[in-house]
Formats: sequence, structure tokens, C-alpha cells
Amino acid sequence: SGSPAAAAGRACVARMVSQGQGGHEGFSGTPLWKIKEQYAAQREASMAESLAYVAARSKPIVPPNVLVDGICMGGAGAGKPYTRHALVKDFRKVADRSKVDFPMTGLFADQAPIGLYALFDGQSSASEVPGHLAAEYCAKNFHKKVMDNISSLPPNCTSETYVKAALVKSFEDLDKELIETQPDIQDGCGAAVALLVGDMLFTAVLGLCDGLLYEVDGQVKPLGRTQGRPHLEEKSRLQRAGVAVVGTGPGSQIQTADGQMASVTRGMGDVAWKKTPNGVPVLSCIPEIQSTKLSWAEKQKFFLLNSRPVAEAFAEKELVDIALAFPNQPRAAVGEVVTKAVERSAPTAQCTAVEVWLLAGGVLGMAEEVGAETKDEGPAKKKQKTTTDMTSARLRHIMLKFQDGAPKTPDGKKVRSKAEAETLMRKIMRDLNEEAKELKSKHRGRKPEDYALKSERFTKLCKEHSECPSAQKGGAMCGDLGWVSKDMQSKRGGNFRELVAALRPGDYSDIVTSMEGLHLLQRIA
Repeated sequence: SGSPAAAAGRACVARMVSQGQGGHEGFSGTPLWKIKEQYAAQREASMAESLAYVAARSKPIVPPNVLVDGICMGGAGAGKPYTRHALVKDFRKVADRSKVDFPMTGLFADQAPIGLYALFDGQSSASEVPGHLAAEYCAKNFHKKVMDNISSLPPNCTSETYVKAALVKSFEDLDKELIETQPDIQDGCGAAVALLVGDMLFTAVLGLCDGLLYEVDGQVKPLGRTQGRPHLEEKSRLQRAGVAVVGTGPGSQIQTADGQMASVTRGMGDVAWKKTPNGVPVLSCIPEIQSTKLSWAEKQKFFLLNSRPVAEAFAEKELVDIALAFPNQPRAAVGEVVTKAVERSAPTAQCTAVEVWLLAGGVLGMAEEVGAETKDEGPAKKKQKTTTDMTSARLRHIMLKFQDGAPKTPDGKKVRSKAEAETLMRKIMRDLNEEAKELKSKHRGRKPEDYALKSERFTKLCKEHSECPSAQKGGAMCGDLGWVSKDMQSKRGGNFRELVAALRPGDYSDIVTSMEGLHLLQRIA
């Protein structure tokens, strides 16, 4: 029609057409073909992200390439232990079973192996009398806080700085929970914690616990010496809290206005020292945080986490010397450390040490082992017969039997306890490790497996101490177990399978526990 309204409508359509519009656009004025193109691009990006997530999640979870163990000893008449240690050897697997997703970027990319090793010590407390409740609670719950805080990191916040912050927040969250929700726990504890993420080591030390990292060139890196005691750096904070510092050096203490004394300035729990009349907490729960990029066994060999009595019983050099006497043998090393620490400490002192030894082969050194296990779990297939099962290991051993809780046999003879068996085994291991150094020097340039059977001490010690029938075999066959498959290794129980997996031909194992007793294994092929 020729009405003014119709004319205006036609003019509007004409303008839209002249501007490239005409009914094929969305509410924003964007052409529909452009909207479809943007939607397709978003869908492709979302699909790529999903595929990347599935690909990352489908990779086998590889544990850190380390051997780790910890031992607590001493504390006569103390009742429940003052110290607790928690070793999460494969933290990523624990998170996976808990349906918790860790980040997939930055330090966590490519399913980086993750391990968490923690020690909590009720002897590092502001209270005059040490307690066990705070240490026990922290040991049970710390890994949950770390899991929550790491899983909460955004994809663009997965660098070294943010992981440190997540570790600090884990201490703060646990301390707050301990104080506000556990009224029955009035004591406190110190801590020494190590978090391995790929090739990055993060350590957190609180109170009078301690730790050290040993490097191949002989350098020792202390991990917790700048906190815990009334150092100069702490004085300004302590003055704001209204306390005085009494004395100087390692024996210095803090004193409140009402005369209470304490030898620590940082710790978990210790409610009376956190909820003060003036509202300013005396003790801080913020640990000393350090991070180190590891070159694995090429530069660093091991790190130690120690409870207060161990830290006070040894100089760093002596701890290092003990550990180096037991290469790749953390249980033997910490057993020696805590045994000597108990001898040097008060009768009630509980001595705990944790050692993590970095194995040759780099960060993903256990990937091949995990891959082999994954294949073994697949559908059963008919295997071609071969003379040797290539997944087996040729082993010989020295075995010591023990029986805890039964001091005497029916005929009145004393039965060896596990602690006594481990003490004897460490003596055997020390002798064999010394001989191994001599053989390595004598056969310089040759592979360890080439001279593994040349040990004269092994045959002598095996015949003298081993309680396995294999000890009666002659010559180089003394103690020989033959080729032992992975299935048979697992059936022996304990950590037999785990420790065989870490052995290269020629290596001696750490102390192995099985259903039969304690073993020292040597892989000869």
C-alpha cells in the first residue's frame, strides 16, 4: 500500500539490505553465517580440550622414581607415639581413587609423578610435656588439605610460586581446623614435609624438626634452620605478641607476661599459645618453604626429614655419612640414624627419620615398570615359550627370620625380634657395601653385573647368617633363588616386589620384608 507506515517499512528494509542485513542476522546484528562459524570454532575448541583431558587421564599413573622409608624408635614408657610419619608414595594415584583431579598444566603437565612425605613431632611443642594428639591428627589429615589446595589451582596458576602458596595454605587450613574443631586436642607439634611434583622438590619445615638435601658434589642444603626458634627475624613478631626472648643461641626461649616459657616459636596446634588474651597469637603455623629443581641422581642423591631429637643429636655431616654408607637403602639408613639417636637422647625421646633416595633414570624412571604392569593386567594371551621369562629377575639373597611377641621358643631359646634382625642385617649390608666399593674400584669401567658374583663376603656371610636352604648351595650358587617372576615376587608378600623393581643388575636391595622374614637381595641378572 502507499501509506506512510508502509513507505517507512520499505525504507528500513532497503537500509538493512544496503548494510548487508536482511533477516539472516541474530539479535546482536551479527550475520547468522558468522554466528554458526563462531559456534563451530567454540565446539572444536571444547572438543579439543576434552580430548586432551581424556588423553592425559588415559596415561598410566607413574609414581616418583624414588625409594622411601621411615622409622620411629625410642620413647620408653611414653605410651602412644609422639611422632607420626605419613608416606604417600603415589599421591596422584591416591587423588585419582578419591575422584580428585589435579591440574594438567604447568608443573603438573603430562601426569607428572607426585609424592608426599610428612613427619609430625609432638616433641616440638610449646607445652612442657609433649603430647601425641596433634601429631596424630595432622598425620591423618594433612594430605587431604594438600590434595584440596592443589586441585583448586586454576590452569594458569600452576607454577612454583602457586604450589608454594598451596602448601602454606594447607598448613593454615589444618591448623585452623585443629584449633576450632578439635577441643580435646590442646597439645601441638612441629612438622617436616616434602612434596615431589615431577622434578620439583618443595619442602616445608615447622618448629624444631629439620631436614636436609644432599647433593652429589658434597653440598648439604639445610631445609628448616631459619624458623622455629627465637631467631632475630622472629623477634619483631614476638614483641608484637607481647612476649620476651630469654637467652641467645639454640637454647633461647620465649617468655609470656605471666611467666610461661617455650622453646618453639612456630608449630601446629598449641591452642593456649594461639588464642591469647590480647588476641595476637604467639606461635605461627607458617613453615619455612623451599623449592629445588632436581637433576635427580645426576646432582642430588637423597633428602632426610628428622624429628626434634634426631635433629638435636647429629651434625649434618654425620647424618650424611650414615646415609652414604647405605646407598639406595633408605630403611637401613634411617634404621641406623634412629638407633644412634636413641643412644644419645633422653630415655623418653622418640626418634623418627624419613629418607627419600632419588634413583637413577630420572623423573620417569618407573614408567617402564608401570607400563609392564599395565600390559600384565590386560587380557590373557598365549605366550610363546622361551627359555627365560624376560620379566623375571635372577636373584640371590640372605634371609633372617624373626618373630615379634614371642621372646622364647618352646625349648627356651631366645627368638630374634624384628628390630634385632634389622640390626644384624644392617651390619651385613655395611660389610657388603664396603666390598662393593672395592670391587667397583678394582673393575673400573665394567658393569656391576660383570663382577656381581665375584663377592667373597657374600658367600661367607650367607653361609654364616642366612636361614634359607639356598645358603647351603656351593660357590657362586650360595643363596641363589634363580629366576623369580613378577608373580612369584608378589606372592612372597611384604615389599618384596616393590624393592626388586628398583634393582639394576649387580645392585643390593634395601631391607626387604616378606612372609618368610627379612631379606637382603642382590640382582645378578
